[in-house]
This record gives sequence, structure tokens and C-alpha cells, in this order.
Amino acid sequence: PQTEDTVTMTVSYSEYQPHVGDQDALKLTVAAAVQETGQVLAKELLVRLHTPELTLTLLGPAVVGQEVPVQVVFQNPLPEPLTGASLRMEGAGISCPKPVSL
Repeated sequence: PQTEDTVTMTVSYSEYQPHVGDQDALKLTVAAAVQETGQVLAKELLVRLHTPELTLTLLGPAVVGQEVPVQVVFQNPLPEPLTGASLRMEGAGISCPKPVSL
């Protein structure tokens, strides 16, 4: 009576990966049944997955009318290699986005 207990469960990437798709969130549902009272409890939690950041660094001076090299850094947090990825640079004055396949 009047006690609290904590139960820890781990959801591995291999378990939720097939269900995420292009979404950046998981919806977790926990249900419990109290045998003594027959009461059923449920709780849902929406968990936002953190997407990795892109870091952009100019590698030279930005001069009007001249090309400027830009370094893009991205760290893959997944336990598997990415395939079919591409980067696309867009911005004011760039007439056509330039995709780069990775």
C-alpha cells in the first residue's frame, strides 16, 4: 500500500526502425491491469526523435560573383550505413538547387 515502483524497458533501434519510416516520432503506449480491482490503466507518450544536425562552414571568403566552397558535416547516428542519401543546397540567388549524391 502507498508504494511506488519503477520498471525500466528498453526499445532497441532494430525494434522500432521498421515502423518509423520518414516520421521523427514514436508513439509509446503502456497498459497495466490491477488484479485486485480489475482496473485497467493506460498511458500514451509521444517521443520526438532527435535528428542529427548539419554543420555548414564557409571554406573561403563569400564574394559577390564568385563561387564559395561550403563544407557540410553530418554524423550518421544509426548502427547501419545510409544508402541513397543526397544533399541539396538552396538559397537566395541560387537559380537551380544542386543535389549531391552520397
